[in-house]
Amino acid sequence: MMQQIVERAKTLVAGKMKVVDTVEEWDLLLEEIRGIDEWVQMSRYYTPSAKPDIVWNEPEEDVRFEQPVVPPAQINPVIEQRYAYTFVRELKGGSLREWPNSHISETEIRQWNLEHGMEIRVQVVHQDSHRTTLEVMAVVATDRMKPLSERIVFEKCIVKNHGIIESTVEGPLKDETGKSFYYATPVEDMRFFHLKEGQLVDLVMWKGRPETLTIAWKYPFQYEEPTVQLLETSNSPTTPGPSSVEPTHGSAVKKSGRYLKQMKRKSKVKQEQKTRRIREKKSRPLTPLVTTSVPGQPIDFLDKEPLDFAPFEGMRLVIVGNEQQAPVYRTFFEKTGIELIHLSGDAQSAKKIASLAKKTDAIVVVTSRVSHAASAHVIAQAKKHDIPFAMERLDGRRSLYTACQRQLEKARLNQLKTGKS
Repeated sequence: MMQQIVERAKTLVAGKMKVVDTVEEWDLLLEEIRGIDEWVQMSRYYTPSAKPDIVWNEPEEDVRFEQPVVPPAQINPVIEQRYAYTFVRELKGGSLREWPNSHISETEIRQWNLEHGMEIRVQVVHQDSHRTTLEVMAVVATDRMKPLSERIVFEKCIVKNHGIIESTVEGPLKDETGKSFYYATPVEDMRFFHLKEGQLVDLVMWKGRPETLTIAWKYPFQYEEPTVQLLETSNSPTTPGPSSVEPTHGSAVKKSGRYLKQMKRKSKVKQEQKTRRIREKKSRPLTPLVTTSVPGQPIDFLDKEPLDFAPFEGMRLVIVGNEQQAPVYRTFFEKTGIELIHLSGDAQSAKKIASLAKKTDAIVVVTSRVSHAASAHVIAQAKKHDIPFAMERLDGRRSLYTACQRQLEKARLNQLKTGKS
């Protein structure tokens, strides 16, 4: 049959050679020849030996191809239905000897403990133009099973930081000649297997071909360093003998490497962010503002009662600070009959309070218009002679007059209790 396919291909190429005149047509001819070559190779691969020969009807007249002839599509192989197939072990996974482009996953192989040469029964799981994925149903025979010496397996290799593998749980990683080596896992395999520090994997390679070294399997658990037990032997119960350190069974040789500290380093657990509680404002009912204002009356006189200084006639009041308003204060208290003494806010004038304190009834200090030294002198004399005093901010004249009224009232009550005038 292949001889007829080759003759047909030669006829197609010869017919196309007759219509080539320009460089562009020559480029098209080369593309069509590559397509014919691919068709011949596929036919040679997929043509079964038991299929009868195909007889091609040769054209009687010269054929001129105005359009390029597209080779036939891929021919689906005809698989002979068998009771069992022979399993062939590959580097990663396996296949069937009688079934082209078949594939059996590494998970199926380890689940059934398949070995090279076993006869198994399978069923199709997925099939496309590239390969056919199969699932193992049963193991039929093991008489043709034989070890595959060309395939070297390194079991339970320890993955360290950055995907470096340089030892197994039994000891250092060594090749078939006994020489130690290490394997740097590619980034693609790190992402495919989701490798982390401390995980165990199986490495495989073909004998004599170190470039084929790759990861075939990842274990679902992580490797933990075995504990070292200290065994003490003594000749007598009172005299302790030399202590010997023996690792537990199957433990790896402990050595100081550059990755030891990084393997012991634990990743910090990110704390969960607490949900922020939003405080809601309390709803308060609005009460109407009741005033005694009269239309046209200034706002300064709203709900304000006049100050009464009549009970304090003849008493002495001292105001310290805000020297600019001293004439205004004197004019106001002159009508009330109260003796007003005004001192400036500097420390020198405030020292006069020491000679005036014995005859002073109340003291008011304007804090926004006085120095710290002056206020200290005044407060010390007020406490020494038990004189009522107040530290008042200059928010307005009425607030200052109100503070003066309160301190004079305290002084009058003290005079009534003690009986002094």
